Amino acid sequence: MKYKTELMSIQPYFVLDADDFCQKVLLQKGISHFYSFSNYSDSDIPIKLFVDGCSNIIFEYSKASDDLWSVRSHFIGSTIEPRTFCVRKNCEYFCVRLQPSAACFIKEIGVKDSIGKIIILDELSSMKEFCSTMGMQKNFDSRMHTFLDYYENILQAKEDKSKNCLFRQIADIIVQHRGMIKVSELEKLTGYSSRYINIIFEQELGFSIKQLCTSVKFQFLLNDLNRGASDSLTRLSSEYKFYDQAHFIHEFKNCTGKTPSEYASEVFKGNYVQNIVNM
Repeated sequence: MKYKTELMSIQPYFVLDADDFCQKVLLQKGISHFYSFSNYSDSDIPIKLFVDGCSNIIFEYSKASDDLWSVRSHFIGSTIEPRTFCVRKNCEYFCVRLQPSAACFIKEIGVKDSIGKIIILDELSSMKEFCSTMGMQKNFDSRMHTFLDYYENILQAKEDKSKNCLFRQIADIIVQHRGMIKVSELEKLTGYSSRYINIIFEQELGFSIKQLCTSVKFQFLLNDLNRGASDSLTRLSSEYKFYDQAHFIHEFKNCTGKTPSEYASEVFKGNYVQNIVNM
C-alpha cells in the first residue's frame, strides 16, 4: 500500500533561531521533508520543540579537521508536549521529518518507547554502519540520497501487515480532515470500533487517536500562522473548531507554551517565510 499522508509538519524554531534553514519537501514514502540548518554563534542554542505527531532524525556534523567531519545522530520520537533540543555551536545539521504513518526502522527500540525521547542512533548496533556512512556525506544532496537508499531498503524488507495498513488508512483520513474528526466518525468510515482503532494506534504509533488529531490540527494551524494568518485569530479559532477564544488560547499554549498572539508576533519579527530556502 502506498503512503497518501501529506502532513507538512514543522518545528518553527529551527527556522527562527538557527542559521541557513533549507528544506526539500518530499511528501512521499512516509517522509514529510528533508531540512538542514546551522549554528554559527559562539554558544549552544536550546531550540523549542512543539507538539508534533511526526518524528525526526537529526544528523549533527562538527568539523574534526579541514577534510573530516564527525557526526552524531539523533532520533527524536513524536513530541506530545513542548520540550527542547540543543543545537550545538559551530555545527551543521541535516534532518529528516517522518510522517506519523512512516515505518519505524530502529530494531532495538519499539515505537512506544521512543515517544517524547531523544535517542542517540550511533550507540545502537543496527544503526552504527549507516550513521558512519551518513557522516561521510558532505552536502545536502548526497546526504538526502544516502538516506533514501537506506530507507527504501527498509521499506522493501518490511511486510505490510493488515493492522499497519489500517493504521495508515486512518492516519491519512485524519490528515485529510486536518485533525478535525471525531473517533465516532472514524468508526463509521472504517467499520471498526473505537477500542480496536485505539489498540492499533497504540501499537503502530505509540499514542492515541485523540493525541494524533490534536497534533495534526495544531500543525495545520501553525502553518496558517506562519503564512501570516494572524490578522484574524478569531477566524482561526472558528475555522479550527475551538469552542471559543479562551479555549483556543488554552490549547495553543498547551502545545507551545505561548499564546497565539505571542507566537504570531515572533513569526512576524523573525521573518519566518523569508528565512526558508526551498531546495
